[in-house]
Amino acid sequence: MTHSGRHRGPASPDLSALTAGIEDAFPHLSPQLKLAARYVLDAPQDVALHSMRAVAARAGVHPSTMVRLAKELDFSGYSAFREPFRESLRSRPTHYAVRARHLHARGAAREAVALFGEARDTATSNIRDTFADTEPAALEAVAETLAGANRIYVVGMRKCYPVAFYFHYACRMFHDRTVLVEAGAGTFADSLRGLGPGDALLAIGFDPYTRETVRAARQAEAVGAAVIAVTDSVVSPLTAGARHVFVVANAGPSFFRSLVAALALVETFVAFLVARGGRVAIEALSQTERHLENFDVYWHESARGGGT
Repeated sequence: MTHSGRHRGPASPDLSALTAGIEDAFPHLSPQLKLAARYVLDAPQDVALHSMRAVAARAGVHPSTMVRLAKELDFSGYSAFREPFRESLRSRPTHYAVRARHLHARGAAREAVALFGEARDTATSNIRDTFADTEPAALEAVAETLAGANRIYVVGMRKCYPVAFYFHYACRMFHDRTVLVEAGAGTFADSLRGLGPGDALLAIGFDPYTRETVRAARQAEAVGAAVIAVTDSVVSPLTAGARHVFVVANAGPSFFRSLVAALALVETFVAFLVARGGRVAIEALSQTERHLENFDVYWHESARGGGT
Protein backbone atom coordinates (compact mmCIF):
# COMPACT_ATOMS: atom_id res chain seq x y z
CA MET A 1 0.00 0.00 0.00
CA THR A 2 1.48 3.30 -1.03
CA HIS A 3 1.21 6.03 1.56
CA SER A 4 1.12 9.65 0.45
CA GLY A 5 0.50 13.13 1.78
CA ARG A 6 2.83 15.94 2.72
CA HIS A 7 2.70 18.95 4.97
CA ARG A 8 1.82 22.17 3.17
CA GLY A 9 5.19 23.75 3.66
CA PRO A 10 8.76 23.28 2.55
CA ALA A 11 9.19 20.51 5.11
CA SER A 12 7.27 18.72 7.87
CA PRO A 13 7.90 20.18 11.35
CA ASP A 14 9.80 18.23 13.96
CA LEU A 15 7.81 16.73 16.80
CA SER A 16 8.62 19.47 19.29
CA ALA A 17 7.35 22.14 16.89
CA LEU A 18 4.23 20.12 16.13
CA THR A 19 3.58 19.57 19.86
CA ALA A 20 3.89 23.30 20.47
CA GLY A 21 1.45 23.93 17.62
CA ILE A 22 -1.10 21.53 19.11
CA GLU A 23 -0.78 23.18 22.51
CA ASP A 24 -1.29 26.65 20.97
CA ALA A 25 -4.35 25.52 19.02
CA PHE A 26 -5.87 23.48 21.85
CA PRO A 27 -8.04 26.21 23.47
CA HIS A 28 -9.74 26.90 20.12
CA LEU A 29 -10.53 23.29 19.19
CA SER A 30 -13.95 21.67 19.29
CA PRO A 31 -14.62 19.19 22.16
CA GLN A 32 -14.00 16.16 19.91
CA LEU A 33 -10.80 17.63 18.50
CA LYS A 34 -9.65 18.37 22.04
CA LEU A 35 -10.10 14.70 22.95
CA ALA A 36 -8.01 13.69 19.96
CA ALA A 37 -5.36 16.35 20.61
CA ARG A 38 -5.07 15.45 24.28
CA TYR A 39 -4.45 11.79 23.41
CA VAL A 40 -1.86 12.75 20.78
CA LEU A 41 0.00 14.86 23.33
CA ASP A 42 -0.20 12.17 26.02
CA ALA A 43 0.72 9.19 23.82
CA PRO A 44 2.94 10.31 20.92
CA GLN A 45 4.47 6.83 20.56
CA ASP A 46 1.02 5.38 19.85
CA VAL A 47 0.59 7.83 16.98
CA ALA A 48 3.90 6.64 15.53
CA LEU A 49 3.25 2.92 15.91
CA HIS A 50 -0.47 2.38 15.47
CA SER A 51 -3.02 2.93 12.73
CA MET A 52 -5.31 5.94 12.61
CA ARG A 53 -8.27 3.72 13.55
CA ALA A 54 -6.43 2.33 16.56
CA VAL A 55 -5.37 5.79 17.77
CA ALA A 56 -8.91 7.13 17.31
CA ALA A 57 -10.36 4.21 19.27
CA ARG A 58 -7.96 4.78 22.14
CA ALA A 59 -8.71 8.51 22.10
CA GLY A 60 -12.44 7.81 22.14
CA VAL A 61 -13.19 9.60 18.88
CA HIS A 62 -14.20 8.68 15.33
CA PRO A 63 -11.32 8.13 12.85
CA SER A 64 -12.54 11.12 10.83
CA THR A 65 -11.79 13.28 13.87
CA MET A 66 -8.11 12.41 13.53
CA VAL A 67 -8.23 13.55 9.91
CA ARG A 68 -9.93 16.80 10.94
CA LEU A 69 -7.27 17.38 13.58
CA ALA A 70 -4.56 16.97 10.94
CA LYS A 71 -6.36 19.44 8.65
CA GLU A 72 -6.84 21.88 11.54
CA LEU A 73 -3.07 21.86 12.02
CA ASP A 74 -2.54 22.59 8.31
CA PHE A 75 -1.53 19.09 7.20
CA SER A 76 -2.76 17.63 3.93
CA GLY A 77 -3.84 14.43 5.66
CA TYR A 78 -3.30 12.09 8.58
CA SER A 79 -0.26 10.36 7.05
CA ALA A 80 1.60 13.66 6.84
CA PHE A 81 0.51 14.53 10.38
CA ARG A 82 1.81 11.19 11.72
CA GLU A 83 5.22 11.44 10.04
CA PRO A 84 6.89 13.71 12.68
CA PHE A 85 5.90 11.19 15.35
CA ARG A 86 7.39 8.34 13.35
CA GLU A 87 10.53 10.30 12.59
CA SER A 88 10.99 11.04 16.30
CA LEU A 89 10.70 7.34 17.09
CA ARG A 90 13.14 6.41 14.30
CA SER A 91 15.69 8.94 15.57
CA ARG A 92 15.94 7.25 18.95
CA PRO A 93 19.05 5.11 19.53
CA THR A 94 18.59 1.80 17.74
CA HIS A 95 21.79 0.09 18.83
CA TYR A 96 21.08 -3.50 19.76
CA ALA A 97 23.30 -3.33 22.84
CA VAL A 98 21.29 -0.40 24.22
CA ARG A 99 18.04 -2.31 23.82
CA ALA A 100 19.64 -5.45 25.27
CA ARG A 101 20.80 -3.54 28.37
CA HIS A 102 17.25 -2.35 28.85
CA LEU A 103 16.03 -5.94 28.67
CA HIS A 104 18.67 -7.03 31.18
CA ALA A 105 17.60 -4.30 33.59
CA ARG A 106 14.01 -5.46 33.36
CA GLY A 107 15.09 -9.03 34.01
CA ALA A 108 17.08 -7.99 37.06
CA ALA A 109 14.01 -6.15 38.33
CA ARG A 110 11.99 -9.36 37.91
CA GLU A 111 9.55 -7.82 35.43
CA ALA A 112 8.83 -11.15 33.75
CA VAL A 113 5.06 -10.74 33.87
CA ALA A 114 5.20 -7.20 32.45
CA LEU A 115 7.71 -8.22 29.78
CA PHE A 116 5.56 -11.16 28.73
CA GLY A 117 2.51 -8.90 28.51
CA GLU A 118 4.37 -6.34 26.43
CA ALA A 119 5.68 -9.02 24.05
CA ARG A 120 2.18 -10.48 23.64
CA ASP A 121 0.45 -7.14 23.22
CA THR A 122 2.94 -5.64 20.77
CA ALA A 123 2.95 -8.77 18.60
CA THR A 124 -0.84 -8.72 18.48
CA SER A 125 -1.08 -4.99 17.78
CA ASN A 126 1.65 -5.16 15.12
CA ILE A 127 -0.43 -7.62 13.11
CA ARG A 128 -3.72 -5.83 13.76
CA ASP A 129 -2.40 -2.39 12.84
CA THR A 130 -0.54 -3.60 9.75
CA PHE A 131 -3.63 -5.28 8.33
CA ALA A 132 -5.84 -2.35 9.33
CA ASP A 133 -3.64 -0.15 7.12
CA THR A 134 -3.60 -2.65 4.23
CA GLU A 135 -6.38 -2.70 1.65
CA PRO A 136 -7.43 -5.94 -0.10
CA ALA A 137 -7.04 -4.11 -3.40
CA ALA A 138 -3.36 -3.51 -2.61
CA LEU A 139 -2.89 -7.24 -2.00
CA GLU A 140 -4.65 -8.07 -5.25
CA ALA A 141 -2.42 -5.60 -7.09
CA VAL A 142 0.81 -7.03 -5.67
CA ALA A 143 -0.38 -10.57 -6.44
CA GLU A 144 -1.01 -9.48 -10.05
CA THR A 145 2.51 -8.03 -10.28
CA LEU A 146 4.12 -11.14 -8.80
CA ALA A 147 2.04 -13.56 -10.86
CA GLY A 148 2.89 -11.70 -14.06
CA ALA A 149 6.63 -11.50 -13.40
CA ASN A 150 9.06 -13.63 -15.37
CA ARG A 151 11.01 -14.24 -12.18
CA ILE A 152 10.49 -13.11 -8.58
CA TYR A 153 13.68 -12.09 -6.79
CA VAL A 154 13.43 -11.98 -3.01
CA VAL A 155 15.87 -10.11 -0.78
CA GLY A 156 15.87 -9.74 2.98
CA MET A 157 19.21 -9.65 4.72
CA ARG A 158 20.29 -10.22 8.30
CA LYS A 159 17.29 -9.97 10.68
CA CYS A 160 14.82 -9.94 7.74
CA TYR A 161 16.25 -13.08 6.13
CA PRO A 162 13.66 -15.43 7.74
CA VAL A 163 10.81 -13.49 6.10
CA ALA A 164 12.51 -13.57 2.69
CA PHE A 165 13.33 -17.26 3.04
CA TYR A 166 9.75 -18.13 3.99
CA PHE A 167 8.36 -16.41 0.89
CA HIS A 168 10.93 -18.12 -1.33
CA TYR A 169 10.32 -21.53 0.24
CA ALA A 170 6.52 -21.26 0.09
CA CYS A 171 6.47 -20.04 -3.53
CA ARG A 172 8.84 -22.79 -4.63
CA MET A 173 6.14 -25.26 -3.60
CA PHE A 174 3.98 -24.24 -6.56
CA HIS A 175 6.30 -22.58 -9.12
CA ASP A 176 10.00 -22.42 -9.91
CA ARG A 177 10.35 -18.74 -10.82
CA THR A 178 11.51 -17.50 -7.40
CA VAL A 179 15.14 -16.52 -6.80
CA LEU A 180 16.39 -15.99 -3.23
CA VAL A 181 19.03 -13.26 -3.26
CA GLU A 182 21.83 -14.23 -0.88
CA ALA A 183 25.27 -12.91 -0.04
CA GLY A 184 27.06 -16.12 0.95
CA ALA A 185 30.66 -16.40 -0.28
CA GLY A 186 30.39 -12.89 -1.72
CA THR A 187 27.79 -13.90 -4.31
CA PHE A 188 25.32 -11.06 -3.74
CA ALA A 189 25.92 -9.48 -7.15
CA ASP A 190 25.79 -12.91 -8.81
CA SER A 191 22.29 -13.49 -7.40
CA LEU A 192 21.05 -10.36 -9.16
CA ARG A 193 22.81 -10.95 -12.48
CA GLY A 194 19.68 -12.05 -14.36
CA LEU A 195 17.40 -9.32 -12.95
CA GLY A 196 15.76 -7.32 -15.73
CA PRO A 197 12.55 -5.88 -17.20
CA GLY A 198 9.58 -8.15 -16.67
CA ASP A 199 10.92 -9.37 -13.31
CA ALA A 200 9.84 -8.39 -9.81
CA LEU A 201 11.90 -7.83 -6.67
CA LEU A 202 10.41 -8.28 -3.21
CA ALA A 203 12.62 -6.27 -0.83
CA ILE A 204 12.20 -6.64 2.94
CA GLY A 205 14.06 -4.35 5.31
CA PHE A 206 13.78 -2.46 8.61
CA ASP A 207 15.84 0.28 10.20
CA PRO A 208 18.84 -0.05 10.36
CA TYR A 209 18.62 -0.95 6.67
CA THR A 210 21.11 -3.44 5.26
CA ARG A 211 23.14 -1.94 2.44
CA GLU A 212 22.69 -4.94 0.11
CA THR A 213 18.89 -4.80 0.35
CA VAL A 214 18.82 -1.12 -0.59
CA ARG A 215 21.26 -1.71 -3.45
CA ALA A 216 19.12 -4.58 -4.75
CA ALA A 217 15.99 -2.39 -4.76
CA ARG A 218 17.78 0.40 -6.60
CA GLN A 219 19.26 -2.00 -9.12
CA ALA A 220 15.81 -3.44 -9.77
CA GLU A 221 14.40 0.03 -10.39
CA ALA A 222 17.31 0.88 -12.67
CA VAL A 223 16.74 -2.16 -14.92
CA GLY A 224 12.96 -1.73 -15.06
CA ALA A 225 11.91 -4.50 -12.68
CA ALA A 226 8.89 -3.99 -10.40
CA VAL A 227 9.88 -3.38 -6.77
CA ILE A 228 7.64 -4.48 -3.88
CA ALA A 229 8.87 -3.00 -0.60
CA VAL A 230 7.95 -4.43 2.80
CA THR A 231 9.44 -1.99 5.27
CA ASP A 232 8.84 0.09 8.40
CA SER A 233 8.38 3.63 7.06
CA VAL A 234 7.17 5.57 4.09
CA VAL A 235 10.57 7.29 4.08
CA SER A 236 12.50 4.02 4.11
CA PRO A 237 15.19 3.91 1.39
CA LEU A 238 13.38 0.88 -0.03
CA THR A 239 10.31 2.91 -0.99
CA ALA A 240 12.00 5.16 -3.56
CA GLY A 241 10.83 3.98 -6.96
CA ALA A 242 8.85 1.03 -5.55
CA ARG A 243 5.67 0.05 -7.38
CA HIS A 244 4.08 -1.34 -4.22
CA VAL A 245 4.90 -0.22 -0.66
CA PHE A 246 3.69 -2.05 2.44
CA VAL A 247 4.54 -0.40 5.75
CA VAL A 248 4.44 -2.87 8.63
CA ALA A 249 4.42 -2.26 12.37
CA ASN A 250 7.46 -3.77 14.08
CA ALA A 251 7.43 -2.61 17.70
CA GLY A 252 8.65 -5.06 20.31
CA PRO A 253 10.47 -5.31 23.64
CA SER A 254 13.46 -7.25 22.30
CA PHE A 255 16.66 -5.85 20.79
CA PHE A 256 15.53 -6.78 17.26
CA ARG A 257 12.49 -5.21 15.63
CA SER A 258 9.57 -7.62 15.53
CA LEU A 259 9.12 -9.68 12.35
CA VAL A 260 5.66 -10.97 13.25
CA ALA A 261 3.63 -8.55 11.12
CA ALA A 262 6.03 -8.75 8.18
CA LEU A 263 5.82 -12.53 8.17
CA ALA A 264 2.03 -12.43 8.42
CA LEU A 265 1.87 -10.02 5.48
CA VAL A 266 4.19 -12.13 3.34
CA GLU A 267 2.13 -15.23 4.19
CA THR A 268 -0.83 -13.30 2.79
CA PHE A 269 1.09 -12.56 -0.41
CA VAL A 270 1.57 -16.31 -0.84
CA ALA A 271 -2.11 -17.00 -0.17
CA PHE A 272 -3.18 -14.45 -2.80
CA LEU A 273 -0.75 -15.96 -5.30
CA VAL A 274 -2.10 -19.47 -4.76
CA ALA A 275 -5.68 -18.21 -5.01
CA ARG A 276 -4.79 -16.44 -8.25
CA GLY A 277 -2.92 -19.48 -9.60
CA GLY A 278 -6.00 -21.71 -9.49
CA ARG A 279 -5.72 -25.25 -10.85
CA VAL A 280 -2.18 -24.75 -12.11
CA ALA A 281 -0.97 -23.86 -8.61
CA ILE A 282 -2.91 -26.75 -7.09
CA GLU A 283 -1.42 -29.27 -9.50
CA ALA A 284 2.08 -27.89 -8.89
CA LEU A 285 1.56 -28.24 -5.13
CA SER A 286 0.38 -31.82 -5.63
CA GLN A 287 3.51 -32.63 -7.65
CA THR A 288 5.69 -31.12 -4.94
CA GLU A 289 3.97 -33.18 -2.28
CA ARG A 290 4.51 -36.38 -4.27
CA HIS A 291 8.17 -35.48 -4.75
CA LEU A 292 8.63 -34.95 -1.00
CA GLU A 293 6.84 -38.22 -0.25
CA ASN A 294 9.22 -40.05 -2.63
CA PHE A 295 12.14 -38.70 -0.61
CA ASP A 296 10.44 -39.66 2.67
CA VAL A 297 10.94 -36.12 3.96
CA TYR A 298 8.34 -36.09 6.73
CA TRP A 299 8.17 -38.13 9.91
CA HIS A 300 5.39 -40.71 10.14
CA GLU A 301 4.17 -42.35 13.31
CA SER A 302 4.61 -45.78 11.72
CA ALA A 303 8.35 -45.11 11.59
CA ARG A 304 8.62 -44.70 15.38
CA GLY A 305 10.85 -47.34 16.83
CA GLY A 306 11.69 -48.74 13.42
CA GLY A 307 14.74 -48.36 11.23
CA THR A 308 18.30 -47.91 12.36
